[in-house]
Amino acid sequence: MSPCIETPLISLRLGTSGASLLSYTVKPSGRSHDLAPPTIEIDGSPHVLSPGSWKLRAKPRTLANGVIEHVFDGSCEDGLIIALTVRVADDSPVVRFRYTLACDRPRRLTKTQGQDAVTHTGLSLASLSDAVELRLSEFVDMVHGYVPNEVQIAQKEFDASVNVMGPLLLAGDGDRHQVLLAYEHGSTYPDAYLNFALSPDRTVALRGVKGNYLAGQEVNRESPFESIWFEFAAVDGTRDDLAGHYRHFVLNRFAKSDATRRPHIFYNTWNYQERLFNWHKRPYLSEMNQERMLSEIEAAARMGIEVFVIDTGWYARTGDWQVDLRRFPDGLKSIKAKLDEHGMRLGLWFDNAAAISSQAFLAFQNCVMSKDGKIGEPHPIWETEASHRMCIVSRYCDAWADQMIRLHHETGVTYFKWDAIGQYGCDSCDHDHGTVEHSPRERAERFSFLLPIYMARAATRIAAAVPGAICDFDMTESHRCVGLAFLEAGKFFLINNGPYSWDYNIPTSRMADGNVNLFFHPGPARTWFMRYPLSYDRWIPSSLLLTHYLPDDADANQENAVASLALGQHGIWGDLPAVSLEGQQRIGHMLDQYKRVREDATAASPVRQGVVGGDGEVHEKLNPANGRGVVCMFAGHPGRYTYVTQHCPIFPAWHHDGVEVTRLADGRAKIEAVFGEKDKGKLIVFGA
Repeated sequence: MSPCIETPLISLRLGTSGASLLSYTVKPSGRSHDLAPPTIEIDGSPHVLSPGSWKLRAKPRTLANGVIEHVFDGSCEDGLIIALTVRVADDSPVVRFRYTLACDRPRRLTKTQGQDAVTHTGLSLASLSDAVELRLSEFVDMVHGYVPNEVQIAQKEFDASVNVMGPLLLAGDGDRHQVLLAYEHGSTYPDAYLNFALSPDRTVALRGVKGNYLAGQEVNRESPFESIWFEFAAVDGTRDDLAGHYRHFVLNRFAKSDATRRPHIFYNTWNYQERLFNWHKRPYLSEMNQERMLSEIEAAARMGIEVFVIDTGWYARTGDWQVDLRRFPDGLKSIKAKLDEHGMRLGLWFDNAAAISSQAFLAFQNCVMSKDGKIGEPHPIWETEASHRMCIVSRYCDAWADQMIRLHHETGVTYFKWDAIGQYGCDSCDHDHGTVEHSPRERAERFSFLLPIYMARAATRIAAAVPGAICDFDMTESHRCVGLAFLEAGKFFLINNGPYSWDYNIPTSRMADGNVNLFFHPGPARTWFMRYPLSYDRWIPSSLLLTHYLPDDADANQENAVASLALGQHGIWGDLPAVSLEGQQRIGHMLDQYKRVREDATAASPVRQGVVGGDGEVHEKLNPANGRGVVCMFAGHPGRYTYVTQHCPIFPAWHHDGVEVTRLADGRAKIEAVFGEKDKGKLIVFGA
């Protein structure tokens, strides 16, 4: 008998003799799916990694997030050894798995056709009537941000043997049964490093495209080939049921640490720094000092901010990441003491640069990013010393993470914002992504492939050393490694100010204040673009997608901003001390109502009616288990708008002015909201 893993929801059996890698069965219906074993080219020939038997390596262990990890070893033909790691949870149908390949004697992975020759797994969709490619990394210039896209796959695509990128592939049998196959990586669509190869018989092969390994890469017992993580799930029910299960998995069973999943309210200093530069024609760092930060902390505390993030400029030089004592004479001690007084956490900005005079640069000069054997010219980082970009796919990665761990011990920082990390640009032969035996192109592809994996490794290292650590990767520009890999350990900074002038073909010279950000000012237009990517929330909880709204006293802007951020993006930035005391207290009161139900709103799958920016745009985030959560309504024109909730909320209900809430006989709520000329957003909180 092959090994079997049982949970309340599913049964897994490991395959033998080429039949399957894993056989997955849904309880109680008994519908099963077989995942194909990996195939990889070794010494010029393809080899199927399918052992005749499996042996449990050790007793299964329970991870910090409640997931149980099983590791099995199996021997294949020709001296090949496969290890399979499987992670399951009792309350989730989502299975994570990865494999490693070792050999009893040195062997080499090859690419006789000049490209990756590995099929990680696959399955048949012949019994399922529809299929969908779920893209997570389309960069849409209209909003200047990443947006998910569910693309229907017709039979003609199978007949034409089309390849789709994903990283999630969904398939279903009407409303009766659904499956999901995914890989944990990250890159901007359509630059695929893995894809799903479709066949006319409706089989799907999950294949490596580029960067999965190096040509001639030696594999032995001491240096095995290690795959990335993959995911599979199946449920009896609708696509919405599958989405709800997957969303629960990402929120509760994906990351080992839950700190990145918690719905904190964040503030970041960057927007005020932009205002200094664009509106007041002063340097970005002209008010990056202790006095200004203490003033902002007091205003932030009145608003209910919980994580206070000091953006770029707090450091003396990149790479060494020492506090600039000219700006903060006591090394952030006063800042941390004031934050502690208000129960707030400290966050700091980082990137992957090292100043030319830094100890980091001197110690890791061979880890500078380079192309065609040349390193680029150093350039100033936001008005600080000229710096070089360092390669994270090198020995520098751990040292970079260790600097942040050191800073935690010195300053108390627990939130680490990672900015300006692009996916391309290094083909060095001295790092961890190839040697002189490999072409510059192959080294560059391997670098891009490994970058999200090394970033996740660094975030995991920090989380293990820093209680409550949050690593937040800025994905506000294109060509960044957006996908599932980093979400295992961190979260995303989703969108900045939205489009620039050039995205809309508006010459910069036409901008009155010289600011190329189109939606830099408070008002409803900005919030349309901020809310547009909330379609992620169907699959990826919006608490992982930080976005900042403006707090300015301007035409009901505060009500609209708080109603928007309560949908899970949880960010505020701007000139906080310039907000009136009444405005600060108003925001604080609204956020206090929201905080009473935010855990339930975070847990709730979204229900949406209307289009973003249209009239009658409604977002419902009610936890069906207890009826607690929020309903947020938006409109562009004055009038009366009515909405009946899908779920049955719990009363009492707190809400903005101009809203009436009635409990219906079936337990649902009827909400009638009157919008005036200046009203753009209404927040209704159930269970406050």
